[in-house]
Amino acid sequence: MGFLSEVSKLTRSEIDKFCLDHGIDPSFETEVLGDRTANQCSKGVLVFYTCLDQPNLRYPFTNFFLEVLKYYQLSLGQFAPVGVACIMHFEILCRALRYEPSLLMFRRFFRLARNGDWYTIEKTQCEAALLFTNVGHTYAWKKQFFFISNRLLPYTLVPRKFSEGLNEKEPEVHELELGLLLSPQPSCFLYKLWAYPEELLVVLGISQD
Repeated sequence: MGFLSEVSKLTRSEIDKFCLDHGIDPSFETEVLGDRTANQCSKGVLVFYTCLDQPNLRYPFTNFFLEVLKYYQLSLGQFAPVGVACIMHFEILCRALRYEPSLLMFRRFFRLARNGDWYTIEKTQCEAALLFTNVGHTYAWKKQFFFISNRLLPYTLVPRKFSEGLNEKEPEVHELELGLLLSPQPSCFLYKLWAYPEELLVVLGISQD
């Protein structure tokens, strides 16, 4: 697992500032890694990559984001930023169009995939692409992480093993609420995966800032 053997260079002050800036309560204990790697994450803690705020992920996490994590049995440190971006942009799109995001609808458009040492999200073959992916993350994000108490997630998670299968069959159309599929046309949903203004995320209920 190549990049998971990288050592994070974040200092205590940098970790504390990140948590303060992102509303993460100090009661969630964090750890300076020293010479430990992401592979050496001990029981009871999560790996948290600081780049995850760039794909519009905010804390407290939305119920939809947590539902997707729980369904795929993935911890935060197992998702590449582009995968997080796809989840959050799907939710933003749904809420902007006044639809409640659902796991069934998400799985109609997207499926889990592997990306090196991490997991990501890619489009299915069922529908036209909802999002045009153009994310400019660089290698540097893989060295910017820290450990934090797994109490950050409101449920106990057993992380998915890399050898496990990826996806169940996509939901059939008759299982879905058809509004998002039929109006407007899918070609209207082509978006780059960029960071949206904080004010928009607040209006849509993604951010509480």
